[in-house]
Amino acid sequence: MPRTEPEQPEGVQSAAARGLWNRNFTGLVITQFAGATNDNVLKTVLLLQFAKGQKWFATLGEGGTGIVSLLLTVPFVLLLGFAGQLADRRSKSRIITATRLAEVPIAGLALYGFWIDSPWTVLVAFTLLASESAFFSPSKYGSIREIVGDARLSEANGIVNLSTNIAILLGIGIGGPLLQHSEHAVGVVLVLLALVGLGSSFMIRGLRPQQPDLKRRLNPFSPYLDALRSIRPGLIWSASVAWAWFYAGGAIVIMVVPEYTAPLGLTLTESSLLLASMAVGIGVGCLLAGRLSGSRIRGEFVVRGGVVFGGIFFVLGLTPISMLGLASLGGALFIAGVGAGFYLIPLQAIQQLCSASGERARVLATANAISFLLMSLASAAYWVLVAQAGVSPFRTLALVGILMISIVSWIRWWGGRAILTARMPTPEASGRAFASEDPQVPD
Repeated sequence: MPRTEPEQPEGVQSAAARGLWNRNFTGLVITQFAGATNDNVLKTVLLLQFAKGQKWFATLGEGGTGIVSLLLTVPFVLLLGFAGQLADRRSKSRIITATRLAEVPIAGLALYGFWIDSPWTVLVAFTLLASESAFFSPSKYGSIREIVGDARLSEANGIVNLSTNIAILLGIGIGGPLLQHSEHAVGVVLVLLALVGLGSSFMIRGLRPQQPDLKRRLNPFSPYLDALRSIRPGLIWSASVAWAWFYAGGAIVIMVVPEYTAPLGLTLTESSLLLASMAVGIGVGCLLAGRLSGSRIRGEFVVRGGVVFGGIFFVLGLTPISMLGLASLGGALFIAGVGAGFYLIPLQAIQQLCSASGERARVLATANAISFLLMSLASAAYWVLVAQAGVSPFRTLALVGILMISIVSWIRWWGGRAILTARMPTPEASGRAFASEDPQVPD
């Protein structure tokens, strides 16, 4: 059945007319900033705690950071299908508030786990936090275009990604020092950030459901299959594949960096700074790419950024640790992060601009689910290589480099070439982005 484009209430339209930093967009930036900081404080602390030679290492053993990463990615794979449906059927602003409300008791559980020194309790809280974030993600990314419109979407994406990476920087940067100071302090900060995110979520109002009559699917994988059938083959599919493989490689990088702590004689704070340097680079790259893109999709940025990101990690994977130090490694991670920012911004714009409004959340959820599926596989592969096959964690960075260069080659010369010529869609094309007029007919 044909779908009509739901009109936003006057408050949302006038907010967009007032400029980029309207109440809704400001609230979204603050809310996702608090949530991303929370996620990364806890993730950083767990990666450090389960790294070799650290306090909780014996709980999971060799390759434990890979298991921590799996606990982050698997909930996204299982839940993003439900979350995408929900974000299309319901008001995204209400979903955002509901997820922030759920984060408060989850943060309280993490505080309790640190208080009683129970790694398993904290791991449960971490898994719940990932599950709640899975429901937040489609509403977050799906609401940006509704709030700011098409003309400023790339700039808004750059700001959201910059703020996300500043949040990652902050989370990583304070995770190590908080852990060195007191595990209890980690839990307290998690609760405070959850409360900040809840408060700012009330600023986001007036976003109407884009497809309220959408049929609810109980099979968590059905929405993915519907979306995949609709976007394959095509530009959105190519962008989603390129996006997903990047995050698979990035997952390995995040698991490897804490492993430099012991061989380089770093403190937990210095290890946090290494992770933070890449986050700063990604933020800078996202902001620059968003600014330079303006109202266009700059597909060539994907190739250039991917070459920088992949090349640096290929070299790092082959470089003896004795030749590295805090400054040189941090500088390399920063430059790789800048490349990553340029790689990501055009791909995100394609997924947002070229999907129909009533299906955008499900498209974004499917793209993210593919990413988290590949991240899960990458985490499992890392655990097998390091814990079972005895491969040095640092050599896996060379595999990340090969992966990224392969993806860039696919974009430049083979099946992903549509990314290079992507253009802003017309309003008419934007409303019918899916190949079939009605791939999922509500009952």
